[in-house]
This record gives sequence, C-alpha cells and structure tokens, in this order.
Amino acid sequence: MKHILTTFIILTICLAAWGRDYSKDSLAFINAEWKITKLEKGAVAMTAQLRIFDSPQSISVIRYPSRRFRTAVIHSPEEKAGKTSSIALREEASMAINGSYFNIKQLTPCTYFRIGDELFGETSPSESFRVNGVAGIKNRRGHKVVITSCEPPAYEGVTGKWHSVLASGPVLLEDREIIVPEIATPDGDGNGTDAFYDKRHPRSAIGYDRKGNIYLIVTDGRHPGNAEGTSIYEIALICRFLDLEDAINLDGGGSSTLWHNEEGVINHPSDNKTFDTEGERKVPNIIGVFKK
Repeated sequence: MKHILTTFIILTICLAAWGRDYSKDSLAFINAEWKITKLEKGAVAMTAQLRIFDSPQSISVIRYPSRRFRTAVIHSPEEKAGKTSSIALREEASMAINGSYFNIKQLTPCTYFRIGDELFGETSPSESFRVNGVAGIKNRRGHKVVITSCEPPAYEGVTGKWHSVLASGPVLLEDREIIVPEIATPDGDGNGTDAFYDKRHPRSAIGYDRKGNIYLIVTDGRHPGNAEGTSIYEIALICRFLDLEDAINLDGGGSSTLWHNEEGVINHPSDNKTFDTEGERKVPNIIGVFKK
C-alpha cells in the first residue's frame, strides 16, 4: 500500500469537500493492518478487517498488471453454473471474481453479454435502475480491459469490435470521479432503487488505475460485527481510495466472491450466513484471469 500513500494523503484533503467528511475513512483505510500476499507475475492480494463508514468492514482486493495476464469473461449458464471458485478451477484460471446480474432461478444472464459474435444475454428492463455500463475485453489477448457508461440499445455502437462485453452497473468511477449519488432517490416502495443503492450489502467491483493495473474488489457484508457491507456510494469511495481511473459495480449479495488458485476464496461469501470462506452462491458467469 505504500506506493499509493501520497495519493491517499491528497485524498484526505479532497474528500473533506464532498458532503460528509470522508477524510477519517480514507485515513483508516490507509492505516488498516492490511495482509498483503504476493502472487504470481506481480499480482498481489490485499485483505483487511477495519472500521470505516462508522461500521466494521472486511475488504478484499486483488491487483494484477494487465499486460502479464489475460482477462476473460466466462459463460457458464444453467446446468454448467457453479460457484465462482468451481468455474475458475474448471477453466484453469489463476484468479476470478463473480460476474454480473442473473436470473437466480434459471441461472442465466439478465444483462447484455457477448463473447465474440455470440450474444448470450440482453439487459432486462427490470435492471435499468442499476445497469448503466459495460466491462469489456478489447481483444482475444485479453490484456486490455475497458469500462464505460453505456445503456441499451447503444451497446453495439459503443462496444464495436470489442471481443467480450458484459453489461453491469452502476458505473462507480469515470476519469477518477465518483458518478453515483451519495444518497439515492427513494422510489417509494422501499425495495428498489433506494434499497439497492443505499442499504449495505456485500459488493463486487472491477476497475483499473492509470498504471495498467486491474483491481478485483469485494466488500463483505451480512455478517454483523465482522462485515456490515457497503452502500453503492461507499464501494465507489473504496475504489477512489485505491486511486482507480474507472470502475464498475458487479453482482453482489451472496454472489460476491474473490478467488485465487493457490489462496482459495479470500473473502467471506455470505450465502451460508457464516463468516467463513464457504458461503459461495452458484453463478452463470465470472471474470477470470489467466497467466499468459
């Protein structure tokens, strides 16, 4: 974490100007007792138990240099669906994070999802309140990840000849600026926009910095006393604390899983309601990272 200490110090000044003063949270993030594990080819895993946003949090991050790895979106629907770790092991990935939103009964994607010329999913109208961007892989080599705002029906016009495209959202950062609201506008029923944006849940995100590093991020949640989870704005702040350029939210809740082929699951998935590494949920797509 030392190499971004200067950036964090600058952030403590900048964040104080945003609504609530988040400078104490940024300092707590810097000063946390991070467990840092060196992985292959310059990648690192970082985990910490800390108190930020007036709550206990458990945060897991994998950072890897994009040029030394191939990043891919893996389609594994219906009977092929499985835990993030199981799909990643089957595909012989080095690292992985869960993918985007899906139909939990059918185990099929419910957002736009394309690999090459093959389309596997379209964005359901019911997802429009949160799906406003894409994470894409520009070519087969998989070393160029790009994140941008994009809503249907503009996917083809925006993503063009990108090799892989997975719609998700909301987009958290663009050009280092947080673009989600600190507090969402309630939709009136208590179970929609405000519940998703403002309540604390396990969250997953992917982003990158200006140095060419990709970040896979999970904040645990639904574990009282250990990990309360984060709102959408709070995970955007965490991406900002990490000095990311662009970042997008992925599926969360029981899906949130971060995995490495030697370290195993490094966060605390919540589907078993126990603060351990065993509570993964079946998912139909993941983002996998492979050695070149």
